[in-house]
Amino acid sequence: MKNSKRELLLSALLTSPTIKAAAESVGIPETTAYNWLRKPEFADEYKQRKRQAVAEASDYLQSRISAATQIVDGIMSDTAIAPQVRLNAAKTIIETAYKVIEQAEIIARIEALEALSDDK
Repeated sequence: MKNSKRELLLSALLTSPTIKAAAESVGIPETTAYNWLRKPEFADEYKQRKRQAVAEASDYLQSRISAATQIVDGIMSDTAIAPQVRLNAAKTIIETAYKVIEQAEIIARIEALEALSDDK
């Protein structure tokens, strides 16, 4: 992107709650922001930056999973903590483990389908 306002809008879109707020923070009309988002080059750049931001957030969260699991496990195992709190911690571990397994299975299925479609 050559235009500095466009660069600023791209950054603002990633940190603002709405397109209107992003446009206001850059000092452009909301309609201009929507017009730029309709242009393939701008929209593609925004999508790429958004994917990158999500990937970075995901990487960070993955790096914290072990510490979070240890904390929840500590709560679950501590008999001095109220039973309901311990039960909630156990439930959190079970539900999270189930989601991880479920997502791994879905990813494996998608990859198998993609492999089949690549063979055709």
